[in-house]
Amino acid sequence: MDNGAAWSVYTVIVQFIVDKEGNMIDVKRLSINGHGMEQEAVRVIKNSGKWKPAIQNGREVKAYRRQPITFQIQEG
Repeated sequence: MDNGAAWSVYTVIVQFIVDKEGNMIDVKRLSINGHGMEQEAVRVIKNSGKWKPAIQNGREVKAYRRQPITFQIQEG
């Protein structure tokens, strides 16, 4: 998956909310590298299944999460 990207290492930041049940909502990209990287990162996060919700004062709570995803583009 290079889509014209120069050989390098790229980091994409995806932000989303994990609700009390571990579902992801409001998934969006925060970085702009182009070449389809952000779309692929959002797709992977959306298909990753349930996450563990945050715990505050012993109770599960809704919380924002920022997840970095690194792409390493090499000669292929």
